[in-house]
Amino acid sequence: MMLRSSRGTHNRTELRDHIETMAVLDPMEIEDLRLANSELTIEVWGEIQKAVYAAFPSGEATYTEFVSVVVQTMRGIKGEAFTVQLGHLLDRIAIAAMEEAETGATVMAAEEGEMQIGDKGDRMSLLLLFAILSLALNGGTVERVGVLFDAMRHSSGMGDDERVAEADVVEMVGHLQKSCQLAADAQIVLGESKYPIQDYQKGRPAELVAGGKKTMTDEGMKDLTGTDGDKWDVLEFHRLLRTKSICAWGECYVKKRSLD
Repeated sequence: MMLRSSRGTHNRTELRDHIETMAVLDPMEIEDLRLANSELTIEVWGEIQKAVYAAFPSGEATYTEFVSVVVQTMRGIKGEAFTVQLGHLLDRIAIAAMEEAETGATVMAAEEGEMQIGDKGDRMSLLLLFAILSLALNGGTVERVGVLFDAMRHSSGMGDDERVAEADVVEMVGHLQKSCQLAADAQIVLGESKYPIQDYQKGRPAELVAGGKKTMTDEGMKDLTGTDGDKWDVLEFHRLLRTKSICAWGECYVKKRSLD
């Protein structure tokens, strides 16, 4: 029994190490992005968001098109020097996403601090593009959750409804997973094989949301009764991201119950 448990733990540890090794960005690079973009505030984000929605009413854009609107908007606010710093780190995420989608990407020679990439593939969801850009946002967790939730509301076309559908939440969690914003431990779920040794696998977004939803239900933070059980408001979305099944930005390790 002890041998079986030990090997099961080894399998989990091995998978966690693999997830961390395969991550396109590491936590230190993400921290560097935020520190380097101290002027990309929530106010600037709001202007970028308006410009992007006006430019791409279909809800999709190529990465190059998206970057062009972002940079033009920033320069219109504070001049030619205002741009996304360490943008090559965001490029790396976008390239990985395009390769995963088999759209292909060609990286252009890039100068430090500039977002320069040419893509030859299909258009990407604005939800994914905003999730990638949020890595550079200078704001606290509440602000980051808020901009992602606003992006979901706009994408879903819910109008005045302050909630989004669970399908939108699953999609956003998938984008956070792609952009290295979930803790490695949280992404590990039980595999199908339990005997003789428990195996583990990297969880799909729907599995991660299901796990977080169960935690919230067990702790009385999510009511599944009635017709609105699959709708999520911003506070529920924030609590979901803090569960150990998702753990966005390491929030599940923060020892406080309030969301501020």
